[in-house]
Amino acid sequence: MFAYYATHPDLLPAAYREPGKSDSVFPWFIVTALPSGITGLLIASIFAAAMSTISSSLNSTATILLNDYYGRFVNREATERQKMRVLYLTTIVVGVIGTGIGVAMISVKSALDVWWMLAGVFGGGMLGLFLLGYLSKRTNNRAALAGVSAGVLVILWMSLSPKWTGALAAFKSPFHGFLTIVFGTLAVVLVGLLVTAWAGPRARPAPKVPSL
Repeated sequence: MFAYYATHPDLLPAAYREPGKSDSVFPWFIVTALPSGITGLLIASIFAAAMSTISSSLNSTATILLNDYYGRFVNREATERQKMRVLYLTTIVVGVIGTGIGVAMISVKSALDVWWMLAGVFGGGMLGLFLLGYLSKRTNNRAALAGVSAGVLVILWMSLSPKWTGALAAFKSPFHGFLTIVFGTLAVVLVGLLVTAWAGPRARPAPKVPSL
């Protein structure tokens, strides 16, 4: 896109050159620069990819909620019919929530910016937890919990502080929102390693001695 419109700047309307309008460039290119047949195939492929991603996300979310929560804490003796009902209901609820979020995203300036922000909020702690377990084999539950707690606090600070006003404005994060996942991950790893070094290695179960 950049090379094409840098070579042919007259083909891009001035309204799409303004900051925050970058999401409109690709649809404009599809409508104005591609042949009709290719345009139809490209739009169909975009819809197919989106539907595939959405369906797999709904399926995995419903399965996780069924196995990790409903099956463990609500009804351990659930029948197959009850499990299918839970899967259907969970899929509908998650789909409605996702649709509502999609409608709310219509007014945002850049969907990609929102995606990076949400990825930083939800992905920082998880990535840091994996790295903590990979970097230190001595990490225990206490260190992991402390690291995740620190990472959540850092993520909340970097995500919410830009909107602070008044006396709290002095404590705003000076970093760009895209760095939330970086600092959140670092907080999880560093705090987890410090607590691991301070608390010592995790306790190992005593080996079982066979009785004679």
